[in-house]
Parts: sequence; structure tokens; C-alpha cells
Amino acid sequence: MNDFVPFPPPEPLEALYLVGFRLDPEIDGAQFYTLVALEGENERPLMANGRIVFFANRGDAKRALALGDDAIKRLGIPSGEVEMLCDLAQALYVANAENADSDGVLMDSIACMDDLLRAIQISVPAEYMATLSAIAARLGETPEFGSWIKEQGLDRERIEDALLWCIGAVASKSKFV
Repeated sequence: MNDFVPFPPPEPLEALYLVGFRLDPEIDGAQFYTLVALEGENERPLMANGRIVFFANRGDAKRALALGDDAIKRLGIPSGEVEMLCDLAQALYVANAENADSDGVLMDSIACMDDLLRAIQISVPAEYMATLSAIAARLGETPEFGSWIKEQGLDRERIEDALLWCIGAVASKSKFV
């Protein structure tokens, strides 16, 4: 048995993962999904004709993947397990009513929206970009943000508006199968 860690470490292998999304706070779990290629040089969601491909049932992953380019198809179908849940409903609640992002749901949602907006090549309005960037920077330091937004003169409605704008932009450049 060899206990040595290889140096340099091997390059991570690009793989396809199932990512779920939740918008309705009255529903438990994901309402829809996409596939995302991660751990390679080109991390990206499943796209078809410049649009992110979403699907309502995990079992539709194979059908959705058929719409992607050859490079993403070669990664194969991921397991049926959700790798990440982008819980937008909970993120909006945290932004509106909590003083800390204890579970990281707001930070994860901002990062996920950023990745999707980059994929569809839509620029966020400067006011919203500044708000989300500032919140993300704060959450990168500590989960507490309630006192910080007061100190910064930010209101929770602006955070909510920025997130809702991102959700709408992504939805407008999506394809549901």
C-alpha cells in the first residue's frame, strides 16, 4: 500500500452533475433541474442554442442531454442524485428576514446565478451587480450580514430585487424540456 499523496496532484476529471432548483417555498425539494459540467477547464450548464436547458423530472436528464453539444454529451448521464440544490426560495427568505446565512443558501444561490448568467452572457445591471457582489464578499468572510447591511445603508428590498432580476434573466434565456 502506498500512502504517498501524488505530487503534483492529478488533474480533476470533468464530470456532469445534476443541479436542482427550488422557487416555491411551499414545495419541498427541487422543482426543476439542469446538468452542469464541473471540475474541468470549462465549467458550464447544459446549453442548447444559447439557452440553459432545464427539465422538471430527474428522469428527463437523458432527453435533456441529447440537446447539448458533443463535448457535454461525452460526459455521460450523471447519477440521479442531486449534487446541489439552488434553493432560491430560501435564499430570498434569508435575504429578507434573517441576519445570517447560516446554511450558506444565499451565498450558494448568488454563486449559482452568477454562473448561469455568465453562461447565457447577460450582464447584470450595475446597481444589482454591486449589491450582489458586496453581499457575496461579506458572506465569504462571515455568515452574519444583518448588521452589515444596516451599516452599508443597503435595504433588503434591493437584495431581493437583484436576486429576482437574476432569476428572471436566467428564465428568459432558458429552454424547458
